[in-house]
Amino acid sequence: MTFSPARTTTMRYPSSDTQGEVPPFPVPHPDYYFEDGNLIILVENTLFRVFRSTFTRHSAVFRDLFNLPRPVGGSAEGLDDDNPLHFSGISAVDFERLLWILYPTSSNYGEWKARNLDEWTSILSLATRWEFNDIRTLAIRQLQTLDGISPVDKVVLGREYEFSGRWVLSAYIALCERSEPLSIPEASRLGLETAMRIAQLREQLRAGGRKSSRIGGYHTLTQSAAVRHSSTVASTTKPPRADRQQWGIGRSFLDRGDIPPPARMPHQKPLAKKGTTAIPGTARLVAEAFGIELVR
Repeated sequence: MTFSPARTTTMRYPSSDTQGEVPPFPVPHPDYYFEDGNLIILVENTLFRVFRSTFTRHSAVFRDLFNLPRPVGGSAEGLDDDNPLHFSGISAVDFERLLWILYPTSSNYGEWKARNLDEWTSILSLATRWEFNDIRTLAIRQLQTLDGISPVDKVVLGREYEFSGRWVLSAYIALCERSEPLSIPEASRLGLETAMRIAQLREQLRAGGRKSSRIGGYHTLTQSAAVRHSSTVASTTKPPRADRQQWGIGRSFLDRGDIPPPARMPHQKPLAKKGTTAIPGTARLVAEAFGIELVR
């Protein structure tokens, strides 16, 4: 059986460990071929030997996959190197990065904050596709801490992986408030409808002479409004279960206490029922234009 994901990775990220010619036969991965593993996976021409329970416990997609009935008279795939479970439609680099979160090695443990945009996007892609929800949340939170991500990249990431909030809103505001219009490559990435809305908002803001920094827009929202809502939030929401063990794997990144609590996703209950009407100034205008609900 060949397991082909429903979506294909939109970008490929070269790795120093995997550059060069592809070997003519499958070879074990140097870090993620565990001698006591019980699931053999082939991605491109690389063999990974991991633990089946890791995938079935934390991914609904893999639970369903392994619950499928076996063909009559057929042998189960994934039990040995000669009959691996074959993943098509992804790269070995993408899969390696997902395993880097699940099975941190001594060489990379403690370095998760140093990962870059390409690496976290790669992790987010597979975590979203295979419903590793905790890893998806972690990847989104880490992307939001990175410096140097352009507003266009933020908008594209939020739209492709269906998450929103202040991070994406700030990107829309930056594009609407900046002095120069969208370039042709930027407009192409954003799409015609989004580019047109940004252009219209730019003209509206320039005509009104409004800036979010002057009339209590996004930046004020993140400071004063957050303080204003803190007492209400504290009484209506449950504290994050920071002590809950996310994975049954020792020294997993998801067991670390310094990882921020998961953010609510767009489909979850908003922090305030007032919606965008509680957001002042330019931030409210932009949030309403692009249908953004600020959620905790």
